[in-house]
Amino acid sequence: MRVRPKSWFERRNGRELFAERALVGEHYPGLSFRIDPDSGLMCLQGNITLQADCGVTTEISVRIVFPTGYPDLEPAAFDAAGRFPVSDDRHIIAGGRFCLWLPPCSRWDKNDPNKLLRFLDEVTVFLERQLIYDATGGKEWPGSQYEHGRAGYEQFMLSALGGCEDHFRALFPTIVGQDHPGRNDPCPCGSNKKYKRCHAQVVEEIVSRIGLRTLNYLYKKPQVRRDVSMVQAI
Repeated sequence: MRVRPKSWFERRNGRELFAERALVGEHYPGLSFRIDPDSGLMCLQGNITLQADCGVTTEISVRIVFPTGYPDLEPAAFDAAGRFPVSDDRHIIAGGRFCLWLPPCSRWDKNDPNKLLRFLDEVTVFLERQLIYDATGGKEWPGSQYEHGRAGYEQFMLSALGGCEDHFRALFPTIVGQDHPGRNDPCPCGSNKKYKRCHAQVVEEIVSRIGLRTLNYLYKKPQVRRDVSMVQAI
């Protein structure tokens, strides 16, 4: 008989869950842990309370889902009551999931003992921005942002390359795996330096942060060779 591996909240006699529950109980008492009966995943569900400077409070119902790979993988946050519409402009995607950041820019640190608390703080900031967005007529997102899909990843690549369009255009085929310069070959940027002494390190960092699986998913189709000169930095 095959034994089911223990979930994160079952390991070490539940000590990690106990620690997470203590932190949440102190700082976010409106949230409680529960196991989803359908998926078997641990969730945090309840209300996050926001207080305006004038003293008015707003409660927003959220659901935080812990993936099987937690804490190596970060949780996902959802609009539990459907308070806000699904919209790219609001950074809320299908199913009411909050798009807190572009994955390569994630602030999740699995080794931080306060990782869940910091994640909930980011969710709180995100919710405050939703309310500001509503209060200002939905004209402009009140914070820094990347676009969604390929455009967002390309903005990240451009930013990592110092915002230089020429370098981005020249190194893009290498980043997405179309070209494979040797470390002693001339750098594709045209500097006449060896690749290893020029952009090799930053390209490796970009690929590492985005991940090969994501790059393959985004750029495995023929339209990868579209004109990338229209990508704008943020």
